[in-house]
Amino acid sequence: MYESIEDAIECWNEDYSFIEAAEVTGYDGGYPVVRFTINEAAKDLVKSPKHFKHIARRAEMEGGIEVGVCTCFYDTCHISYEFPYLTICGYPEVIQRVLKYIIGL
Repeated sequence: MYESIEDAIECWNEDYSFIEAAEVTGYDGGYPVVRFTINEAAKDLVKSPKHFKHIARRAEMEGGIEVGVCTCFYDTCHISYEFPYLTICGYPEVIQRVLKYIIGL
C-alpha cells in the first residue's frame, strides 16, 4: 500500500516504461484522478476501451481485497483513453491494477 497518491505516482513513473508522466488532475468522489501520458511505442498495447468496464471492476475487487474493504470500491473506478492520455480515477491500489491490466502485463 502507498503512503499517499504522490508516492504512488513516483513509483508508477519509475516502474512502468510505457508511462512518460503521471499527474493528479483532480479528485472525483474523494478518489484521485490521475492522468498518465502513454509512450508512443506503447499506444498499440493499450487494450480496447470496450474492456475498460471489466478491467475497472476486476481492479476494484482485487484492490479492495488488498486493503481489506472488499465491496466498498464498487463503481469507484473510471477509465478514459484518448492517446496519449490515459485517465484513471480510483484508489491507488486500484489504479495500479488497472495499469497492469490495461497494457496486459
